[in-house]
Amino acid sequence: MPAPANQHMTKITSKMLGDAGEHYALSQLTFANKPATKMPDNWEGYDLAVEAGEGLVRVSVKTRSETKGWKSSKWFTFDDRKNCEWMIFIFKQQDGNLRAWIIPYSIALANANIPGANRKSAWDREIGWNKLNNVPLLQYENNWEMNNYITDN
Repeated sequence: MPAPANQHMTKITSKMLGDAGEHYALSQLTFANKPATKMPDNWEGYDLAVEAGEGLVRVSVKTRSETKGWKSSKWFTFDDRKNCEWMIFIFKQQDGNLRAWIIPYSIALANANIPGANRKSAWDREIGWNKLNNVPLLQYENNWEMNNYITDN
């Protein structure tokens, strides 16, 4: 008797999800005429090097999927000690559709929470789902051309 078809399915690990997000970002950036390359695994501070038109920029990719855990923690986390110029937040919905925000690092940092004094990891910043879905961050959704809509000046 053959095994049920779903018995051989592999559980998607967080590493696999992260790798998939990085490869998705690579393809979308390249299709937007921003050629990119993936850095080696565990590269410090960023995941992609992207030719953004004025030289290479460092990009950190954060990928999450809609799961039971997402319901109680609707945000993306990043380490403010890691240096990069851009952040890409990718969200895989339960129906398989993807949403992505391509945000200059300084804008992401300015819109992230400021950890409280008692926070164990004072460098962990979070950008909540509500902020990503409202102005000013909403304008960065699908911003594969890497436009900076808000100036730092």
